[in-house]
Amino acid sequence: MSPSMARPVNADAAATRQRILESATLLFSEQGAKSSVREIAKSAGVSLAMVHHYFGSKQDLYAACVDAMYEELAELRDHLQASLAQGGAGSIGELLEQAIRAGFRFARAHQPAMRLMLRQVVSVGAIDASRVDEFLVPFLEQGSRLIAGLSGRSPESLRLPLQSLIFLNGRYAIADEQELMLVTRTETPEAALEAVEDHLVESAHLTLGF
Repeated sequence: MSPSMARPVNADAAATRQRILESATLLFSEQGAKSSVREIAKSAGVSLAMVHHYFGSKQDLYAACVDAMYEELAELRDHLQASLAQGGAGSIGELLEQAIRAGFRFARAHQPAMRLMLRQVVSVGAIDASRVDEFLVPFLEQGSRLIAGLSGRSPESLRLPLQSLIFLNGRYAIADEQELMLVTRTETPEAALEAVEDHLVESAHLTLGF
């Protein structure tokens, strides 16, 4: 029996759906809702009918991309909170540095999702109202409580600084390599990313006061 015959049908279906979703997320993050289903199908290497089979309308596909984006952001939130929750792993400054670097690297690795989120924010001035209680408020409350427990500051005093750091991280996360090399005056993408990470860590120390 050939490998293709042995491969479960559901696995092929899941892989095809994921490929369509990734292509759509990338195109929506670059072009917004004007991206056509035909473009998405071509990018994913599937037929137009296949896209409609898995996702229905373009509106449904866009909604699926947004859902997937928030799932990726939830992974980032959980990763950062886990880093900060390691209270015995070092000083508050060391833990903060670990969390900032891990968060930036995660965001860079999930750049299409980050760009799609920020495109949504720019278009209406806020994240979708349905996501505020589900995502934003818990993130700020849990993050500020974790940092407060390590630093001795009140959670209320940390909410706005924490949000400012999130904005800063997000902007650098979506920047292309040429822009980062330009602003950091470095000659390689690797050096630019290292310089940005160092800057984000320094900014976090200054913003949070430790």
